Amino acid sequence: MEEQLAAVLVQYPLVAPVIFIFFRSLGILIPPIPGVFIDLIGIATFGWLLGFVYGEAGIMLGASGAFWIARTFREPAVRRIGLLRRVHEWEDKISERTKFWALVALRLPSNPVFDYVSYAAGLTKIGFPKFFFATLIGNVPMMLFVYYFGERSLDMGLYHFLGFLGVLALLAVLWSGRGLLKSFGLADKGRKE
Repeated sequence: MEEQLAAVLVQYPLVAPVIFIFFRSLGILIPPIPGVFIDLIGIATFGWLLGFVYGEAGIMLGASGAFWIARTFREPAVRRIGLLRRVHEWEDKISERTKFWALVALRLPSNPVFDYVSYAAGLTKIGFPKFFFATLIGNVPMMLFVYYFGERSLDMGLYHFLGFLGVLALLAVLWSGRGLLKSFGLADKGRKE
């Protein structure tokens, strides 16, 4: 799929940004689609800055879509999310004012589960503007890092870029450990998962 998308973007340069934004949003709406490979195509096609802008537009479009799917269809649409019960418990524990910054803090290290967090947020009582801006603020730092350094490592060759992705994956796993989940009441103490 990645090769066909790259070919279409090169063949139709005037509509390439719209096509890229659409496919990047699908990477959020359909969780098995790996967004990082779509980001790689964006970096290679548009460069880091335009790729970042278009990629972020696609991410926000996809996150908004996931939020509204969950908000509209509620639990039946997102039953496969294992944290559903915990989302409701978490929401009851924090104040309305704290929800925004809690979502920002949850977004920063949660890129590997970004899709699911967007769906889960739609099940809470948080308003869409608060969700949107918390998602944007929480997502931009990591995506700037990915696009900027992704282009630099891609310029050095595919193996450098794959190494860069490996480091990102390792950092995401280490950073989004149980400590962050505990701080938001999402991890059960003493319970093995």
